[in-house]
Amino acid sequence: MRVLSIDLDYIMGPTIEIYNSEEFHSNPVLRWENFFKRTDFDENSFFIDQGALIYCYDLFLKSLKNNPTVVFGYEHDQILYQIGNLENIDLINIDHHDDVMHGGGSKDLMAEYKNLCKYDEVCEGNWIAWLHSKGQLNSAVWICNKNSSNLGRNRFNQDLLGDKYSTFTRDAYDFDDYNFDHVFICLSPQYMPPRHWHYFTMFMIVYEEITGNDINFITNRKYGYDRKFDKTTERILR
Repeated sequence: MRVLSIDLDYIMGPTIEIYNSEEFHSNPVLRWENFFKRTDFDENSFFIDQGALIYCYDLFLKSLKNNPTVVFGYEHDQILYQIGNLENIDLINIDHHDDVMHGGGSKDLMAEYKNLCKYDEVCEGNWIAWLHSKGQLNSAVWICNKNSSNLGRNRFNQDLLGDKYSTFTRDAYDFDDYNFDHVFICLSPQYMPPRHWHYFTMFMIVYEEITGNDINFITNRKYGYDRKFDKTTERILR
């Protein structure tokens, strides 16, 4: 199974590290209202990398020629609704964040991985490690921004995933082909200022126009929340 995942926070490379961990909230509208209220920034403060947008858009258009399944979602762990039960996944993830380990303010990444394995504590920031823990990942390529702070933990990711894992900037990676079985487009509204959310809509519009298919848009489900009480249920139903 060959999978392409594009997180549109990738196009925020020039400015995302300014606000990456500031005023975070699970509700993206509240997150941005609080951020603009409590800082000197406003909606016009953060600009995109236009080259990154063209790169993602061109890649998406090329992938559509081979008729993959396509899903749109808000947060990245929603990709697991389609690929969470598949095997031999070859993944290419275009993203400002590595999504191997979440971190969540903790420096103990191995403790996070152990909880991931034992309790299925999967989220938008560690879904790749979750696939690895289940033995479902054949390979994972992270196409990153040069300034991503997540590169600081890339040695841990490499040790964890071994030869399965590799990291490139877009100018250093060549696609052999554009034949993907599945494509996931992620908005990540906590990391994309609302002024730029329309780019996500742009991807949906072109998908509908080119394929004639209805849009599969996951809006009110989150995979990590769905798995949250699995262990509790197991104990209750023993």
